[in-house]
Amino acid sequence: MDPLALVTAWAPSWAGLGVPALLAAGYLAGVLALRARGERWPGWRLALWLVTAGLAAWTFCGAPFALRAATTTMDGIALGSASALLPLGLALGDPVGLVERLRGRPIGWLRGRVARLLMLPGVSSAIAMVFLTATLTSTWWYRPGATPALPWALLMAGSVVTGLLVNLPLLADDLLPPWATPPVRVLIAFLDGVFDAVPGIVVMVGVDLWSGGALLAVAEAVGLPMIAVTVARWVRADAAETRELDARLDAAEAESAEAGETDDAGLWWMRDPRFQDRFGGD
Repeated sequence: MDPLALVTAWAPSWAGLGVPALLAAGYLAGVLALRARGERWPGWRLALWLVTAGLAAWTFCGAPFALRAATTTMDGIALGSASALLPLGLALGDPVGLVERLRGRPIGWLRGRVARLLMLPGVSSAIAMVFLTATLTSTWWYRPGATPALPWALLMAGSVVTGLLVNLPLLADDLLPPWATPPVRVLIAFLDGVFDAVPGIVVMVGVDLWSGGALLAVAEAVGLPMIAVTVARWVRADAAETRELDARLDAAEAESAEAGETDDAGLWWMRDPRFQDRFGGD
């Protein structure tokens, strides 16, 4: 296959181009509406969202679709992009945060019991794994490259949705339970990479080596940035907690100084609010 065909091969469709265009336009309109109100939105999130929308158009209308009958590798690339790469890009764009800033209130159904169950760590990864594995080993998915356009499009859409169930809560601020602290999120991201490997391995062994290998390669390659992002969020959360603690200690010392009190004799951890119950600090 000519590598240039990865860029030049296209089979446009209204849905394949229209949905990414609507996503890009809607997000851009939301950012402009925020700026019109004098509020800021990170430029890198906007840029990443637009790039992801372009990647979605390429996945649904470009080489992964146009060349799927010529080489089975394209089906694996399309599935890897839809199930791992696109959900990661969309989640990093933080559409939930943008919509809630525009609304001025949280999105209620995203915090309901059903949504929280579907997005629960482990549950969401299992849903994504079972969906891909079941469809790719059933008669619903034809030999790689021969699946009709409509079932292929439904498979891509389902892959994006199940991928978002994993990525969206992991990269949002308050869509996971309180016990999902930054270190736990890093562990979840690592374990999700293990789940992501299962469909690719199953397809390699039981269906087609090349499409399964491409799916596995894309999914696992995306897993590394996911882990890196969760680690970065952990570092930022720890730094923010440290700044908050320092501010509280500084304020307490300032109040003591104004009252003419001194507390120099005590050890520092006796004055640290995090250890007061453990060591009996005041």
